[in-house]
Amino acid sequence: MPYERDVDINVLSRTVNVQVGEDLLRRPVATRDGALFSADWYYKQLLRGKIFQVAGGLTNQVASTPAVWGALTLDTDEFDLLINVPKGTTIVPLQYTVIMEKFGTTQLFEILLATGTGAVSGGSGVTLTPVNQNGASNKTSALANGNVLVNNDDGGTALTQESEIWRDGLQLVEDIAADDNAEWPSRFEWTAENPGDLHVVEGQKFIAGWIAAQAGQGFQKFTYAEFETGEDIG
Repeated sequence: MPYERDVDINVLSRTVNVQVGEDLLRRPVATRDGALFSADWYYKQLLRGKIFQVAGGLTNQVASTPAVWGALTLDTDEFDLLINVPKGTTIVPLQYTVIMEKFGTTQLFEILLATGTGAVSGGSGVTLTPVNQNGASNKTSALANGNVLVNNDDGGTALTQESEIWRDGLQLVEDIAADDNAEWPSRFEWTAENPGDLHVVEGQKFIAGWIAAQAGQGFQKFTYAEFETGEDIG
């Protein structure tokens, strides 16, 4: 990759450091040919190998078999997504995408993504494996080894919610199979773009997601930036 932090450059300026935070200075960054380099925060973290995704349906990174999610209303102890952010790790949620293949019969449809404490899976969840979105990076995620579970059974311990990240839904989705005129969007997506969307989740905490429909089926993908707690995330 062209981005290097350790390339020395000569700067013909009275200011050779850049202020990146309160009382925090950093040397300018250059590419290998000595050209000054800047990037937005997202692209910078991608090049640093800090952005990961987990995705799946019935299984991890599956192409064509959807998950079958908990039926009827949102059940707080039946998690469709449960992420354990371990102590020493800090997560910045970037995007959550839900693709619905079936809603079932007439019923309120609702998605909720939230953070909090105390959540325990009801069991039989499917483990998703984090993937570094920079294929040239050798960095791995602290959320590997069973820290991301989806399609969990009922009967877990409900999340003590501390912060809502995203809520979306549709009012009284009809039975598409019974009504040829009923057409509903299949893609629902949240992206951290506005101040009200931004969250920093420091472990140990949980990120939980629910996808509630009468008989919902589909796929989901969660994208995040990951840092060691105390690391500069700027």
